[in-house]
This record gives sequence, C-alpha cells and structure tokens, in this order.
Amino acid sequence: MMRILLTTAAALTTAMALPAAAQEALPGVSDEETTISFAADGGIRQIVKGHGDVLFLRDRTERWYRVETSHGCLDQYRESMTTIVDTGINNRFDRNSMLRIPQLAISCGVTSIRASEAPPQVDSDSVVTLD
Repeated sequence: MMRILLTTAAALTTAMALPAAAQEALPGVSDEETTISFAADGGIRQIVKGHGDVLFLRDRTERWYRVETSHGCLDQYRESMTTIVDTGINNRFDRNSMLRIPQLAISCGVTSIRASEAPPQVDSDSVVTLD
C-alpha cells in the first residue's frame, strides 16, 4: 500500500513539474492569455470575424484582441449580427465570459483571449492571420 502511495505521489510531482502546453505562436498575436477590462456597456467597440471560431475585438482604448470561442460555435455567425458581450458581474471580459448572438439564439464560451495587432480587414499591412 505504501509503495502505491509513493508511486502516485512521484507521478503527480513529475506531472506538476512539466511545463504547461504553450499557446500556438501566431504572427502579431501575444502568446500570453489576457483579459479585457471594462468590456461591458460599450467597452467593446468593434468585432471582426476571423476564420472558424475566431473573432477580433477592439476595446475602448483602441487595443485589439484575438478571441477564440467554443469549437463550432461561430459556424453560422455573420459580422452583421448583434453580438452581446456578457461579462457577468465583474465587467471584465475573460475566459468565464460569454458572447451571446440573439439572431442565432446561441451563447459562445470563450476559450482564449490574447492581445493582437489589428486584423487585416482593418489594417492592410497587418501580419495577423485570421486563424
């Protein structure tokens, strides 16, 4: 019994020592996860559709963010649709927030938020890809 406990403890220690999986490196996009402060009530000024489950959001301070949502959630999404940024009670857009799209009657969970340069639809010289 003691041998099993020691083996389990050693395995857990080894697993905790391994580095976390790194974010996929994307040109013009930070490798670090972030949040968007004061995102509710007009804090998000522009939303641009990327490929698949990716949106680019511009906040009130003119900063851009690459936001990835739950797999398949944006398959029917079009930029002309209303998008409600639901931050809950903390007014901060983070991985616990939701994007609600009333025309599709869906809510999309957020899986990643990273600072980004402007997407190519906004800046023709952008190095950012839509992936």
